[in-house]
Amino acid sequence: MRNCDIEVIKQIENNEDLCDYLSRECGIDFVEEDILRDDLKCLLECSECNYDMQPFACDGSGGVFVLLNQSLIGYLDSEGQAGIIAKNMKDFFNILLNCGYVSDWAKFDWLADEDTFIKAYNELDIPRDKVCVKLFAEENDLECEPVKIYNIFKEAVSTQPQLMIKAISDDYVDYEQLFDV
Repeated sequence: MRNCDIEVIKQIENNEDLCDYLSRECGIDFVEEDILRDDLKCLLECSECNYDMQPFACDGSGGVFVLLNQSLIGYLDSEGQAGIIAKNMKDFFNILLNCGYVSDWAKFDWLADEDTFIKAYNELDIPRDKVCVKLFAEENDLECEPVKIYNIFKEAVSTQPQLMIKAISDDYVDYEQLFDV
């Protein structure tokens, strides 16, 4: 993991209010590295992936957020879906702080076009104006304009090659794409 990525994660871990916000509103937790490695190992049992993965966070339902090839951000859920969700750590937090639970965006066609995204974005009930969020966004030069967030998000989920996790045993199945693009 790059030093700038490590610093951002440390910044979050040292801010109890921000950690609580990210856990409650965005479904992401920063836990011990050995727990993350074990979670990822379980998710990848009897499978192979086209990217190198380094876990850095998890969600409350067994999913893991991973750094792919030292730059892209991916997500594997516990239900057999995976995908690229950001081009880098800064874009990841741009998306996360503005959109909340990233996996929720995969369940609907909200990324289909800009108008659909902005409508869904405006209907989200997440407190983006909390002091800890605003301060973190300012300190890290993060974006808050919905059209820019849409473009960042859409570009990331359209990244090629997609994150592919293929079963290498007949007892398992391939992961499905988190986002249809």
